[in-house]
Amino acid sequence: MRASRPQKLTAAFVAVAMGAVGFLPLFGGPGYEHALATGLVVPSAAAIAVALDGVRERARAPLATLALGLATGLGLALVSLATAVVHGLRVGMCDFWGGVATFALTAAIGCAAGGAWGAIAGELAARRKRARLKAVLFALGGPVATIALGVWRFYSTPIVFAFDPFVGYFSGTLYDTVIDAGTPLYTYRAGTVAALAAALLGASLLTRDGAALRRIPLGGNPAAIARALAAVALVGVALAILFAGHSLGHWQSSESIAEALGGARDGARCAVRFPLGMRDDESALLVKDCEDDLAAVETALGGRGPARVTAFFFRDAGEKKRLMGAADTYIAKPWRREVYLQVHAYPHPVLAHELAHVVAGSFAPGPFHVAGDWGGAWPNPGLIEGIAVAAAPDDDDLTDEQWSRAMMDRGLLPPIRAVFGVGFLGDSAAKSYTVAGAFVGWVLRTHGSAAVRAWYGGATLESVTRATWDELDAAFRKELAKYTLSPQAGAVAEAKFGRPGIFGRRCPHVVDAIRREADGCRDQGQYDKAVATYGRVLERDPHDFGAQLGQAITRVRFRDAEQGRVALAALAADESVPRTVRDRAEDTLGDVEYLDGLYEEAAARYERVAARSLDEDFVRNLLVKALAARDPAARFAVQALLLGERRRPSDPFVGASELGAWGAATHDPLADYLLGKNLTQHGFFARAAVHLDRALAAGVPLAAVGREALRQRAVCACALGDAAALARVRRDVVDPEGPFKGTAGGRLAQTVGLLDRCGAR
Repeated sequence: MRASRPQKLTAAFVAVAMGAVGFLPLFGGPGYEHALATGLVVPSAAAIAVALDGVRERARAPLATLALGLATGLGLALVSLATAVVHGLRVGMCDFWGGVATFALTAAIGCAAGGAWGAIAGELAARRKRARLKAVLFALGGPVATIALGVWRFYSTPIVFAFDPFVGYFSGTLYDTVIDAGTPLYTYRAGTVAALAAALLGASLLTRDGAALRRIPLGGNPAAIARALAAVALVGVALAILFAGHSLGHWQSSESIAEALGGARDGARCAVRFPLGMRDDESALLVKDCEDDLAAVETALGGRGPARVTAFFFRDAGEKKRLMGAADTYIAKPWRREVYLQVHAYPHPVLAHELAHVVAGSFAPGPFHVAGDWGGAWPNPGLIEGIAVAAAPDDDDLTDEQWSRAMMDRGLLPPIRAVFGVGFLGDSAAKSYTVAGAFVGWVLRTHGSAAVRAWYGGATLESVTRATWDELDAAFRKELAKYTLSPQAGAVAEAKFGRPGIFGRRCPHVVDAIRREADGCRDQGQYDKAVATYGRVLERDPHDFGAQLGQAITRVRFRDAEQGRVALAALAADESVPRTVRDRAEDTLGDVEYLDGLYEEAAARYERVAARSLDEDFVRNLLVKALAARDPAARFAVQALLLGERRRPSDPFVGASELGAWGAATHDPLADYLLGKNLTQHGFFARAAVHLDRALAAGVPLAAVGREALRQRAVCACALGDAAALARVRRDVVDPEGPFKGTAGGRLAQTVGLLDRCGAR
């Protein structure tokens, strides 16, 4: 059968449109983004072509029309796939067969469904006035209606993902680079295929009498009866899958997620939903954490949030992915007054940030209650994230302003106006969030919270500050220039913020998925498979430093020690490698020396790395290992806690028992600190406080350890509601001669913020 004019024109349109899309980053070659773009464009194009053809060829049998629609949709899908293959040959394939499989399950079936819907639309329009116009409108109506349903579910439920008969699957998150719809995609597409097969069987039972459709008589026609029964059965399958959508993971509601979690506890303003099996004291602490953070964020922004907020806490990233769609990305929906996070040790590191989105939503108009043009319909991600970062700074080594100064010194600081536009998504999340938070925090301090709230509510920044963007940019940079940084800050900032964002990376979905598989193999003791899987990452991206480091560490600790040493030494010596990766390689070489009994060599290496690093947790860990390497009484306990054995990773049980034995035998304040910190992380706050108080009273051997001991003691006092301890810790934190002497970075600000938050209630 020769292609009709609508089919030829549509094929040309698809070739041009999808060919142009392929020039965008991430869209070149078969993969998730290309399949998503195809699902958004091609099914509608197929539906229009088939509908117009149906209006023109009114005498065609219903089955032939529907079959032509399916064939047209699949043909256009192949055209789109061909453009992806051409682009893949141009830029390099990431995962050809995986990309084709994704395309087949999502866009290809969606295009077939689009063609089938076009056949129905053409039939509906054929007997009406202005049939061609109505054919186009009806053809577009199906895809538009299902997309509208997906948007409505995004708006009215916690989910961020969407399954759609034409598009296939939309993951919903930008920063979750591992895209895996899992089993729900198979069950959803089983429903789609069942519906299409039922439509074919149903069409086979129809004939045409002139322009009218007539049903074939079933009496005395066993074949027709069988087709009718099969069609009914397939309709039943499709409907069963449709109505079982929430149990199959195709969609969820607040009620179904709360039921799946099983635990619920309400505070004065926070309704907390958490996994069943959590202890009463743990769930009470979740409520307290939420209530305290909500009050602190409102104080920071100078405005009142909603009267009530619901916080969903999931067991892990996998459960969160399954139930609402975002795995490693934390989410807030201000218009629903809900936040969605994984359970974490108290205090939760991200809860305040997400609550800030909800509180800020009280200042923003529009259905989504977020900053942006047209009432938030076109969001401003820089302002949305910047206000949350400013209201709830994270627990980092430097403040956002200090990091921004380091970026400015290295030429990494973008024009500020770009951060509050499309440029926000062009850089890495770490860079965009940090700069946006620093700038909004500066506006908050210099122009007041009312100005920030007005800006978030839709007023232009120029109107609330009475300055142009260029003037504000210059003033902000002048303020940043006042900060004094250590010499190593620039190198660390370049390593931290110089990496490209997702749109600047090569094959991020495939690479990150394989690296996650490699990490899992390593953690499960499948070391040979881990080494090989890291190698698969490096075949696709030779500059993936995480895979290089993971492979070298796995080799040196658990397989070929000499080959691992050579790889680590090469990483450590390569000036083109980010400073943080080189330091981690040096740290691992020190661990190997420690395990080999070369204690002085290990201690010296740890101290060299610590002297040039800014990461306080990393530095403290290095210095603790250096002290232990030189102290025979501490060596094995610290080794058991932090290193493990030559071919075995550290074991928490062995580490805890050896740590306890060391502390009981020596009463070393370092042992008390390590015991207190680990007890705090496991929620034993009263017992942890005893050890931490003892360590602080005896005098910890390092300023970095003293700072962390005070921080952990603040956590215990906050969790226990111990006002006297909070006052005592505050005195020591702000003491000019205390462990925080000479520091003015993020850790000091975070510790003082925690004390303020707890003391405010």
